[in-house]
Amino acid sequence: MKTGYISSSNAIKGISNSQIARNENNDCVVRAFASAFEIEYDEAHKIVAETFKRKPRKGTFGFCTTMNLMSKNGVKFNDKGIEMISHEYNTMLYYVTVKGHKTLRNTTTSYFIKKYPVGTYIVTVRGHAFTIKDGVVIGNYTDAKQTKKHINSAWKIA
Repeated sequence: MKTGYISSSNAIKGISNSQIARNENNDCVVRAFASAFEIEYDEAHKIVAETFKRKPRKGTFGFCTTMNLMSKNGVKFNDKGIEMISHEYNTMLYYVTVKGHKTLRNTTTSYFIKKYPVGTYIVTVRGHAFTIKDGVVIGNYTDAKQTKKHINSAWKIA
């Protein structure tokens, strides 16, 4: 199965003209936020800096915990709410029957897209975040190419 892909630079409003984006590193959460909530890159950058205490050119620490809290508290951005899909402790597991025995498996990107083909989701894999919108990955090219990566946590944006 080939996974659909749109680069962040083509999916995020205002990213090509953003001076902030040109000078950023480790901004996958900012990009995921901008594409999932359909807001300008600079606005997403500001929201992530304020909400998650993100420093420029640094990663976003405590992302999952804060997303879970925002989900519980009904926080909205651009009139879109956050619904926790993964377990509260940020695990995405499912059962499959193999030779008559139930076995626990990690959710991969390809399985997630099959299970949630419609809707907008922010997902995390080890040390990284990206958006899946209607079965299409918005992020880095490798996010769509490496479909066996385990998804640690996910939130529906609606």
